[in-house]
Amino acid sequence: MDKYYELTEDKVVKYVNEKIDFFSDDAVYKCSEIGDGNLNLVFRVKDTKNNKSIIVKQALPYVRAAGDDWPLDIGRGAIENKILKLEYELTDGLVPKVYLFDDEMCCTIMEDLHDYIIMRYGLLNLEIYPNFAEQITDFLVKTLLLTSDVVMEHKEKKNRVKEFINPELCEITEELVYTEPFNIGGRNDMEDFLVDFHKKELVEDDELRLEVAKLKFDFMNNAQALLHGDVHTGSIFVNQKYTKVIDPEFAFYGPMAYDIGALIANLVMNYLSTDARLEDGPAKDRHLNYLLKTMGEVIDLFKVKSLKLWDEVVTDQMAKVPGFKDWYINDVIVNTAGVTGCEMIRRTVGFAHVKDLDGIPDDAKREKTKKQNILLAKEFIKNRHKIVTGKDYIKLVKENRVH
Repeated sequence: MDKYYELTEDKVVKYVNEKIDFFSDDAVYKCSEIGDGNLNLVFRVKDTKNNKSIIVKQALPYVRAAGDDWPLDIGRGAIENKILKLEYELTDGLVPKVYLFDDEMCCTIMEDLHDYIIMRYGLLNLEIYPNFAEQITDFLVKTLLLTSDVVMEHKEKKNRVKEFINPELCEITEELVYTEPFNIGGRNDMEDFLVDFHKKELVEDDELRLEVAKLKFDFMNNAQALLHGDVHTGSIFVNQKYTKVIDPEFAFYGPMAYDIGALIANLVMNYLSTDARLEDGPAKDRHLNYLLKTMGEVIDLFKVKSLKLWDEVVTDQMAKVPGFKDWYINDVIVNTAGVTGCEMIRRTVGFAHVKDLDGIPDDAKREKTKKQNILLAKEFIKNRHKIVTGKDYIKLVKENRVH
C-alpha cells in the first residue's frame, strides 16, 4: 500500500502515460470520472484530437457508497483482472479487453466501450437489443459450464477454487442478498410505506425465510462454477449488435444459478418499472413484450446451449451417465428462480437499490410496484421447483402485472 494513492481526474492522465504506451505525443486529453457503482473509481481518458480512449478502474480500500466506515480489501482488483482475461478467452471477447493491471495501484486499464451503453439505462429508455439473449447466454454457458467439475480436471478446478477465493465480496452478497433483507435492521434501506409491509411479508414469513436460508447456504457451499458474481443490467454494456459484460470483482466459485438469477431479476424489475412509468400504448406493449421474450429466451437458450455443449466438452465419466445432464441443468434452472426472487427483494428493501424501481416518479405507483415486486419475488422463491422453463417465467411475470 506504500505506493497506492487514490486517482483523481487531475492525476489519471499522468498515471496512464507512465504505465502504458497508448496515446500519441500530440494527444489532447479529456478526462472524467464516470463510475456510478458502489465500490470503485472509474475514469475515461480520451484523446479528443485522435479520437482514442481507454478506461481506468481503481479499487478503493472501502465501499464507495458507504465511505471509510466500511473498509474493503483492494486485492479484489487482482481477482477482477484475472477473471476478465479468463472470460475474454472463454467467450471470444464478450468482456472488455484488458491492456494492463497495476498491482500496486490496484488499477485495471482496459478497452473503452464508448459506443455501448449501460443496459439498465438503455432499457429505461425503452431500447431493444435484438442480439442480447443469444450473446448473454453464450457468456453464461461458456463461463459457467467450462469452469465446472464436469469439464475441468478435478484437481485443477480445486486449485482454481483456492485461487479465486473472495471472502470479503462474498460476505457482502451473503449479508446484503440473503440475510439482511429478511430481518429487521442491518443496512436495510426502504421508504416508510414499506416498513410494515417488509416486516409482515418478509421478516414474519417463516416459510419464505426457510427457503432463503437454503439458497444462502447453497451460495456459500456449492463451488459449482466460476461465477461473475454480479451479472445485472448495470454490469452489462450493449448496443444494437454486441454485448459486453463488465465488473466481475465479485467472482468466486459458487452455484451457477446465482449469475442467471441476478440477470433475470433485473429484467423483471425493468418490466414492472416500465408497466408503472408508461401510459398504455404501443411503446409500452412493445417494451414489455421484448422483456418477456428476453427472460424466456435467457432461460431456454441457457438450457439448450448447455445440454448441447455438454456432449462436446464434458470429461467426467459419471457426468456422461444417461439422464445426469438433464438433472444437473434442471437443478440450475430451479435455483435460478430462487435467486431471482432474492435479488428482487434486496433491490427493494436492502442497501443497494435500482433506478428501475426508485425512479418511478408517481409516489402511489412506486409504492404499489415495490410491494408487488416483493410479492412476485416471494413466488419465485417459494415455488421455484415449478418454474423450470422460459414459459413458466413469462407466465408468472405476466400474471403479476400491477398497472
